[in-house]
Amino acid sequence: MKKFLKFSFFAVLLLPTSLNFYSERAIAQTAIDEDKLNTVNGMPWAGGGLPFSKLVNIQDTLVNSALGKAVIDAHGEDRLSSLIKSPFSGPRPGRFVIISLWGSKIEGCFTKIVVQTAPSDGKATLEEIAPTTIELGIDGQILQLTPSPNSKVRGFSGQYTYTEYENNRNVSYTSTWYMSDTLFAINADAANILRKAPAKEVRVRLTFANGDTKIFPIGKGTVKHWQEAYGFNSACTAPSQP
Repeated sequence: MKKFLKFSFFAVLLLPTSLNFYSERAIAQTAIDEDKLNTVNGMPWAGGGLPFSKLVNIQDTLVNSALGKAVIDAHGEDRLSSLIKSPFSGPRPGRFVIISLWGSKIEGCFTKIVVQTAPSDGKATLEEIAPTTIELGIDGQILQLTPSPNSKVRGFSGQYTYTEYENNRNVSYTSTWYMSDTLFAINADAANILRKAPAKEVRVRLTFANGDTKIFPIGKGTVKHWQEAYGFNSACTAPSQP
């Protein structure tokens, strides 16, 4: 029988808009400035060149000091293209991208889900793309995460132009793509389950504010780095103040 693990935190959906800091079991494959992970003003389509499925050192933008570790994953769908599917190349009707960020910093642990969609009709509401629950199938268990009570869901939208080949010529169209940005609560128990996950693909279910769901995979290359990403601060708590 599968176990069902639920780490529940009260969250309000706002529409629009001893610590182990020295775990070095694996050397980070790259580094990224903390400011580049700040999504307060949104995120370029498909992460805009973020290092995916690599163990990343999060560093202070000004002095390059170590602030944490993370691993970033991307899942994309191109629903309308019949031949060449390239969901990460840019917004286009029918494309859908999920960027997930997993890790720990000096002040605690985090999971962030960024959903980006370019609907075929150019219309979407935040309720359709704002996840209220993450469920991960890990080693015969279901780990459930809910949004952090100390943050709000942010929504964004932007215009884009694409071309279609019609009547022997390229015709330009303008449409709208949308994004949600949700921070999920991670405590030491949840982080420990993620750290111990077998290094293989994990299936994930997102449940959105309107009740719809989306099932997608987190790749093996990301899962295998959860151990180090959450090992930077395995207690998931900030250092005590003197």
